[in-house]
Amino acid sequence: MNTVETVPQGNFRYSGSPDEAKPAFSASWIERICSVLSYITAFTYTGIFLFGDFHHNVSLAITAILIVLITELVHLGRHRPAESWIWLGCYAAAVVSVVFGISSVWDQDQMLLFIHIFAVWWIISRGGVLLDGKSGHLLPLDALNGFIAFPFRFFFLRIRTVFSVFSVIKSGIPRPVKKRNLWGIAAVVVGAMLFMEAASLLLSADSGFNDRFIILGELIDNCLDWISKCFDEKFIVRFILSIPVGCWLFGLMSGSARVRPGELKHERSYVAASLIQIRKVPARVWAFVIGAFSLLYLSFFFLQGSYLFGAFTGTLPEGFIVSQYAREGFFELCRVISVNFSLLWFVTRTTNDGSEGSSVSLVPCLVLLAESIVFAVIAFSKLFLYIRCFGFTPLRLQSTWLVCLCFAGCVLWIYQLLTGKPAFRKWMIFGAVTLSALCLI
Repeated sequence: MNTVETVPQGNFRYSGSPDEAKPAFSASWIERICSVLSYITAFTYTGIFLFGDFHHNVSLAITAILIVLITELVHLGRHRPAESWIWLGCYAAAVVSVVFGISSVWDQDQMLLFIHIFAVWWIISRGGVLLDGKSGHLLPLDALNGFIAFPFRFFFLRIRTVFSVFSVIKSGIPRPVKKRNLWGIAAVVVGAMLFMEAASLLLSADSGFNDRFIILGELIDNCLDWISKCFDEKFIVRFILSIPVGCWLFGLMSGSARVRPGELKHERSYVAASLIQIRKVPARVWAFVIGAFSLLYLSFFFLQGSYLFGAFTGTLPEGFIVSQYAREGFFELCRVISVNFSLLWFVTRTTNDGSEGSSVSLVPCLVLLAESIVFAVIAFSKLFLYIRCFGFTPLRLQSTWLVCLCFAGCVLWIYQLLTGKPAFRKWMIFGAVTLSALCLI
């Protein structure tokens, strides 16, 4: 017997059978409220992230609160992954840093990027739509879902939800009363606008009339100024841009609650099968390639040892000053570590022996990671010498965070190779937590 599994999502149901008719759209009252709130969220979001209104700290605080509120409401009653608290904390730290002007390490453009990334990652983590159930080695695919797939897949969800609000209002109001109220409201609004314009002209035409009704004149002028400010050119452009931005935001926040668990399971299975299919390279080939890298690094250490390790003893090469020695080669060493990470990713994903723990691939990878740790330590020693002589600056703090992140990546990757336990998630969380901590310095 062919059974069909249905999974409730909000106030509607999805069917697991591809042949079954698609259910009619319905939205819960929570979604309807959130769809209306999303217009305010999108308007403030657009002002901050597209118009660069960072001096409007209140707008940023309102945007952050509304994003959290809407996300929590649409996921009300759903399981909350423990990891989501970490990303929420990182998001809150970045927002608080900008609102209160705390950070002296990152500039506003960098903070904008961090806030956006933390917000999206918290939303998909809170919705439980990370492909592996948690952050991990499927980071690129999760990022693709969070920034592109989910928001654009549910791009028109807000429009449909808002229309459902109007349909509820329409069905709940008697037809004669509805028509009369709508025409009456329109008449009052038009009459009030014309009344203020006429009164303003009369006050300008006769100074005596203006003196007698000075309070009325000030009130009308204030109202007209407020209306002109609200509906100036910048406001209109900002409002128009906020419409697609709001659809994107609501598609991500509410759409993540409508993703079927079966879809994620299917996508996860497809990715796992695809990763198996690319295991085509013999382990000995990769061992030879890694060996070439290792010999290159060993020769570099041997030939340039006195130059590279001079920072440990405070001995500078002849003709160098501290600032020149500290800056020269620092970022190149960090890039070498990133190249090693890329190489190791290809090795662990494409080796056809089916095991990362085999001696053919394990020993060369451990050697390469050990050399990467040496590069990280050398880079840190150069930076430490620079800081000891000239003190901290924002760029030096950022560089310290970068080299510590590289070092932690090497150590955690060694841990993963030796124990077989995934460590990429730990590295992600370490990077995010330390980065957000720097936002509060």
